[in-house]
Amino acid sequence: MSKLLDALLIDLRSQRFTFRLMGLELKPSKPGGRRQVLRSPLTFAIMVIATSFEFCTVCAFIVQHSSEIVLCSEALMHGVQMISSLLKMWIFLWKCEELVALIAAIQQPFEQTNIDPAELLIFQQQSRIGQSLSSIYTLMCTGTSISFLLMPLALTLLRFNSTGLFAPVSSFRVVLPYDVTQPEIYFLDCCLMVFVLTFFCCSTSGVDTLYGWFVFGLTAHYRCLVLRLQRISCNKGLSEWQLEQQLDQLFGEHAKLLRLVDRFELAFREIACVEVLLICVLYCSVICQYIMPHTNQNFAFLGFFSMVVSTQLCIYAVGAERVRHEGQEFAQQLYMQLPWHQLSARLRRLLLLPLQRATKETHLGAYFFVLGHPLLVWTFRTAGSFTTLLNALRAKYEH
Repeated sequence: MSKLLDALLIDLRSQRFTFRLMGLELKPSKPGGRRQVLRSPLTFAIMVIATSFEFCTVCAFIVQHSSEIVLCSEALMHGVQMISSLLKMWIFLWKCEELVALIAAIQQPFEQTNIDPAELLIFQQQSRIGQSLSSIYTLMCTGTSISFLLMPLALTLLRFNSTGLFAPVSSFRVVLPYDVTQPEIYFLDCCLMVFVLTFFCCSTSGVDTLYGWFVFGLTAHYRCLVLRLQRISCNKGLSEWQLEQQLDQLFGEHAKLLRLVDRFELAFREIACVEVLLICVLYCSVICQYIMPHTNQNFAFLGFFSMVVSTQLCIYAVGAERVRHEGQEFAQQLYMQLPWHQLSARLRRLLLLPLQRATKETHLGAYFFVLGHPLLVWTFRTAGSFTTLLNALRAKYEH
């Protein structure tokens, strides 16, 4: 059983699976070969076109029912999520080469033949934790897609079995250019929704868990630096020249890690910005489904979707906070582990600049925002304000 779990929690397995369903590939190219992330343009194009079509039908529904705030809030929930999925994937395709190169840069030190077993163990432990959380999040997205499609389909079949009338049940507020009351058209519409829901599930879980994988990868790098620092401090037989050489190598690795963090921030800056800008409206529309009166509500879908929306924001905010914390932990260990009182004045002066660089806080930004716990609180407050506004407008204009 443990071997099966190890096989399932292999590095980047869940991310590669979800991206492969959309026709994308995260594997780096062979030496001298051309990197090609988009392996099946037809599959990806079908999903994007189907999602764009459904987004247009949602917009048409919002325009036609602009005076009904309850229905518009539900349609807005689906529309915002579609925009988020489409923008994430277009940004991913724009940044795909840098993202794949960054994956290789994080994995490269742990793929060497002379890698320290203790450092390799740290990376494997962080990878397993990351893949376990990624699998849970992917299951949430899968449950959202399945419940959205199967619950209305089951209710439609039960009604047809009990009454003999074909009256499709739908929790999707759209204005379609065709008549879904005909069984053949309804079947084709369900087939179309399979592509839309697969795109939602794979784009959301794939991009978000890839961000999480980078966080755990950077965490492993920081903890390996702490392990090297502890070994240096425990080796009492080092001469000053040997200590200087080992610290020089340690600070060189730390400088490379800081460059990796900067590349990570630049690669995900646009995606994180889209996530933060849309999540307030998305979370507001989800809350409205609970507090506003409604009929034919798909509570199975709503429950899964609420968990996905909440986890989306936590991945980016808590992940950025984790990277910042690991950087602070390395700086603290650097100050506490080194025998400063035994070092010569020259060596202490040489170590002053690396120490200052290590103590500088690492912040992951998204243009207008700094990702972290304060942003998490601000987002929930803003979503609550939007919800209060919509509820007040409904009370004013619908009563």
